[in-house]
Amino acid sequence: MPAAPINTQAQVWMCHPNPYVRLIERDATASAALAQAAQGSDGSFRLLPLPTAANNADDYTQIDPALPLARDDAALADPLPHTSYAGMNPAQRRRFANWLAAPEMAAPVAFRRLYLAWLEIALFEEERRAGATAELFSLLAARGWRGESSLAQSALLAAWLAQDGALIAQAISQARLSPAALGAAAGWLAQLGEPLSAACALALAQGWNLRTSALENFDAQNDAGLLQLRISSLTSTLGAEPLAWALAHSYPSPKGTDETTDGKTDAQDARPGAVWLPWHTIHRSLRLLLPQFDLRAALEPRLAELFAGLPVAAAQPPPKAVAAGAADGTATPPSEWTLILEFGNSRSQHYEYVTHLARKQTGYQLLMDETRQLIHRIRFRKRNLRQFWRLWAYVESWSSTHVYVNGEEVQKWNVFPYSADLR
Repeated sequence: MPAAPINTQAQVWMCHPNPYVRLIERDATASAALAQAAQGSDGSFRLLPLPTAANNADDYTQIDPALPLARDDAALADPLPHTSYAGMNPAQRRRFANWLAAPEMAAPVAFRRLYLAWLEIALFEEERRAGATAELFSLLAARGWRGESSLAQSALLAAWLAQDGALIAQAISQARLSPAALGAAAGWLAQLGEPLSAACALALAQGWNLRTSALENFDAQNDAGLLQLRISSLTSTLGAEPLAWALAHSYPSPKGTDETTDGKTDAQDARPGAVWLPWHTIHRSLRLLLPQFDLRAALEPRLAELFAGLPVAAAQPPPKAVAAGAADGTATPPSEWTLILEFGNSRSQHYEYVTHLARKQTGYQLLMDETRQLIHRIRFRKRNLRQFWRLWAYVESWSSTHVYVNGEEVQKWNVFPYSADLR
């Protein structure tokens, strides 16, 4: 028979060993902590006003010690992912309290989200900031938190607020960041003057889904040293560290400045090229604007150049993989009809869109020719020529465009539907 709820366990929370527990009346609300931090801000963040209807005096994540706890955390259904502490039943509350003594262990999503929200608030409290940052990065390595995408976002926020380039690099290489978050992180690394490491280059290339043979067969243990040498060579070629070069060539805000709620602009903020954008947090009351830099457009081709420049032998898939590809139908048999479309860089206004479409094709490869120019190659079979014609409408007039059918080049004026050269 389930244990009866009891009402006299406030001491469980008042004396809890976890230093990030937040109690009603004892701890500041998220809005109050954020407002206090903003007064002494170093310019690393700005406030996004709460909706008019929001109540700044309340914090849905805080613990009410008066709510009943069961005597034990007997097995029962997990709370729904967005359940607050008040929305849990007494046994779930007891289970939550017990889990907080070892938060690196696996737990229901609702428990992890509440704990992340507490850690996010602690990032804005001077006495808890360093400990909360260390806790977030410790959880990145915890088996019980694998697959928790929100943790990576929170850890990256902690690294930026600490203005710690080494932590940002760690978040890039260890956390599973979204493509947009990777772009922001790369911009922050450049802003802080950190160099591009082999681990970060690999994580950025994989996160941005660059499709090159060398990347697909990259061995972090054996090839990292060679990649670092390639980064040094690229630095010499560019005349600047790659991240710094990309920051200098990144696109500024469309209007040149970015007005925000406090009336400041990028030009006044000494962060050229930054666009102040909302940052997603777990805690709903932490509404932030962070400076973000569009480095992807400038940096992605340089990353492709790094991996395309690795030795050809390292870029070839192992024989077993080739044999397996032929067996499962993913490899193209030599006798099957194929069309290859190649194009290089272009000043066309459609270039970014075309490369986006090209990367989505299953036969896409990014190569480098003998003059160190990047070449986009897409292999098509007859059954998916519709995608070829979609790309051809944009690249037909580009000087770098070439078409090959079964290994033989076809002149561009002979490329049209029902052409005899395409049979």
